[in-house]
Amino acid sequence: MNQVDVAHLSFRPPFAPGSYNRLVGMQLEHITDLRQAAICYWDQPIPDGAKINGSLTLVDAGGLSLRQRALLNLPAEMFRRKFNNISDRKNLIYLWQILKILPEIKPRVIVCYDIYKFGPLLRCAVNWPCRLVLNQQGLSYHLPANEAGRLYSLESFDAIWALTRSSYRFERYRVSSYEPLIKVLPNWVNFNQFKPASADEKKELRARWGLPEESLVVLWLSRLVPKKGAHAILESWLKIKREIPNAFLWIVGGGDQKYESYLKSIVKNLEVEDSVRIQGVVTPEQTVFCYQASDLYVFPTLFSGEGFGLSLLEAMACGLPCVASDHVILQELYSGDVVSIVPDANIAGAFVEPIVRMLGDAKLRSWAGNAARDFAEENFNHEKTLREVKEFYREQIHLAGGRAK
Repeated sequence: MNQVDVAHLSFRPPFAPGSYNRLVGMQLEHITDLRQAAICYWDQPIPDGAKINGSLTLVDAGGLSLRQRALLNLPAEMFRRKFNNISDRKNLIYLWQILKILPEIKPRVIVCYDIYKFGPLLRCAVNWPCRLVLNQQGLSYHLPANEAGRLYSLESFDAIWALTRSSYRFERYRVSSYEPLIKVLPNWVNFNQFKPASADEKKELRARWGLPEESLVVLWLSRLVPKKGAHAILESWLKIKREIPNAFLWIVGGGDQKYESYLKSIVKNLEVEDSVRIQGVVTPEQTVFCYQASDLYVFPTLFSGEGFGLSLLEAMACGLPCVASDHVILQELYSGDVVSIVPDANIAGAFVEPIVRMLGDAKLRSWAGNAARDFAEENFNHEKTLREVKEFYREQIHLAGGRAK
């Protein structure tokens, strides 16, 4: 393999559901004057229609040595102690495969997406001029603030790519020493892809998805896990239906099967089968059509470590009015004029009033959707942000003693 400028280490490949891995895919596609490679873990059949970029390498457990396979069978506590507190065996397989590939391509910049535990292990293995960059997607890694926790510190990284100042500030006061310099670069959306649908296009999409044509569709789209808060909307759905009889809740995403079963039991117990659909997972390429078929987007996250919220930004780009949980990162990014922010999201019924207010006022929905689209396009357009990302990479390459060819 030839040497590359930038290697992306994201556990999920660009065609899998998730936020940062899709952003990696956009970098491979749009930053064409830097030599890039992405190494991702994938041990399932390739989904139909998945785009496989030539710079993408997929790894699994194939080719492991007998010793490595034996180490995977260590008891959990011994496993964590031996491997820098890495507890997920698939993550360890991924790391081993990375360590085989990186010396072949000798990247000048290695970007780790949220996997800060890899830092010390990569630092020991990389013996060529290279900068290690941590892309911090979420608010916190919950790093211990004492010297005994140096194993978890960020000292192995040369730079931190933070999406917001809030995430940096939150962590800065929770570690004994914060050595790397920070570059704040936000998430972005391809506004050529994520855009509002016309009335005819929306009607056609409703028919394609089998959604009721005359309903007001409230979309929840994320990973189907409790911390993303779908139950916060569903448990209040009867109250919303009393005020807006033609409201329809569309829950899109896959993940935790127990949680999905729990949501389905709520639907059955509330007898709202005619106004709620739990869709399951859709491919990243299909998500834009979910936004375009809907009337309102809800982001009821209950996760204190929530990151940028790419799905919220995608919904804004598609011209949807948005209702979201109050969060320090959302406060930094958006005002109440752009996103309807709900304080105390765990309070039962907290989302009823803002959802009813939006669904009950067509002019307000139109105004809020247009405001969201305009704000997002001005601040998070992919062309603008990717130029800044490319310049950041060039700075890191220069600091590593090399230059992009």
